[in-house]
Formats: sequence, C-alpha cells, structure tokens
Amino acid sequence: MTSEAPEPNTPPTPRGDTTGPQSEGRTTAAGAEIGALIGAGFGLLFLIINSSQFSTVGRTLVIALGALAFAGIAVFAVRGLMRSRAAASARDRRGPPFGRAYWIIVLIEAVLLFAGARLLSGLGHPELGVAWVAVVVGTHFYALGWVFGLDRFHVLATIVTLCGIGGFIAFFAAAPAFIPVISGVISGFALLGFAMWALVPVDR
Repeated sequence: MTSEAPEPNTPPTPRGDTTGPQSEGRTTAAGAEIGALIGAGFGLLFLIINSSQFSTVGRTLVIALGALAFAGIAVFAVRGLMRSRAAASARDRRGPPFGRAYWIIVLIEAVLLFAGARLLSGLGHPELGVAWVAVVVGTHFYALGWVFGLDRFHVLATIVTLCGIGGFIAFFAAAPAFIPVISGVISGFALLGFAMWALVPVDR
C-alpha cells in the first residue's frame, strides 16, 4: 500500500491569510483611504460653514454628528493605509493614485472655486458661493473616481452636483435661505456617508 508524497516546496496556507487566493478578489481600491479622508474633510467643512443659520442646539448636533463620522473614517482610513503599506508587495494596485492627473484635477478645481466665488460676489450674489462650491466639488469627484479606480465616487459626484444645482434652483425660486441647507448641509452628510462607503472593499 502506497501513499502520495506531499508536493515539495508547497507550504500550507495559514488560516486567516489575507493574501491568499480566497481573499485577493476583495480589497479597497487604489487611493480609497486618501480619497475617503478628502471627502470626509470636505463634508465636515461643509457642515461647519453652512450650519451657522441653525439654532445653537441644531448646529451643535449637526457638527457633533459630522465630527464623529469624520473621526471614525479617519481611524479606519489610517488603519487601511497601514495595512496596505505592510502588504504592498502582495496587493494588486493600479499604481500611485497621486500622479499628474490627480494634481491637474486639484489645480482645475482650485481655479474654478476661486474664479466662480469671485464672479458671484462681483455680481452681488455671494450667497450662491456654496452652491457653486458644491457643483465644483461634486463634478471633481467624477475625475477622482477614475484616478482612484473607485466607481462609487461617481454616485457621490452626481449627488453633490445635484445639491449644488438645487442651491441655484432655490435662489431662482426666491428661497435663498434653503441654499446652505441643500448645497451645504446635505452635501456635507453625503460626502461623509460616501467616505465611509469608499472604505468598503471592492472586487478587484
């Protein structure tokens, strides 16, 4: 009676091995952690700036929720960055997400934000600034979704852009008080929510 000899030089895969074939298909997209931090930072800033017209209790609640969400995102994003660096040689990455394309997007965004805000102020409608910011920030996430390989950012881009457009609609509907709520607070929570979603692993 004979038995088959084990294959030489084939060490067993330990349980819980995150680099084995069973787990290679699920991981965060390239740049997801940094992208989540960027989105969450914008979201918290939107809440802080645009909740000033709320009551003291309402503003405190909005900012507290935003701060808690940002803190949670920051913890998971930093942990994800540390894990990805430790396992960099075993992960299938598209390449560094912060290449020339990323910085071109950021430069265009900065120019549009500054020029648009100055133009609106010059026309006597500075209250439309937050709506313009939401449109620019929203559309720039379309490009970032491509750079980071994170298609779900396209959904975020659509929501925030629509919030910005909603602010312009509120202005033309003679309801300017709703501009910071629609374009600012709602956009802020959308950014925070999608920053959390960005950290969910995707199929590679």
